[in-house]
Amino acid sequence: MLRAGPSWILILGILLHSAACSEEQQKVSVATAAEAIWKEYSESLNSGDLERWLDLWTEDGIQMPPDEAAVVGLDSIRARNDAFLDKFTVDIGITNQELQTAGDWAYSRGIYKARLVPKAGGRPISIDGKYLTILARQPDGSWRIHRDIFNSNTPPALR
Repeated sequence: MLRAGPSWILILGILLHSAACSEEQQKVSVATAAEAIWKEYSESLNSGDLERWLDLWTEDGIQMPPDEAAVVGLDSIRARNDAFLDKFTVDIGITNQELQTAGDWAYSRGIYKARLVPKAGGRPISIDGKYLTILARQPDGSWRIHRDIFNSNTPPALR
C-alpha cells in the first residue's frame, strides 16, 4: 500500500495542474482555429473562391440553409453554393459570439451581415442573421465545419 506522503501529493498536484493547463490550451487552440475558420469563410466567399471555401468543410458535412432542404455531403454543398455564387457577388462579415468544446467536437454560434449583389443586375440585397455550426477535429488536429445551420433576421418580403 502506498502512503500519501509529500512527494505523492506534489506529483498529484503537478498532474492535476498539467491536465487543467492542457484543457485550457485546447480551448485556446479551438478558439484560434474557429476564428481562422470564420475569417477564411468570409474572405473566400467575398472573393468568390468556392474551392477555398469548401476546404473548410468535412467530406460528409451538412449545410442547412433557410427555406431549403438540408444539403448533404461536400459534392452537394459544392453544387448548391456554386449556383449561388454564379448569381451573386458576396460581401459578408461574421462575428463569433460563443464557442464551446467537447473533446473532438465544438460548436460555434454567432451573427453575420451580408450584402448580396446580383450579377445579372438589380438592387443589392442586405441581410443579417445568425448561425450555429458544429466543428469536428480532424485526425491531423485541424478543425473543419461538419454541420452548419443559418438563417436571416430579415423577413422574406424585405430580402
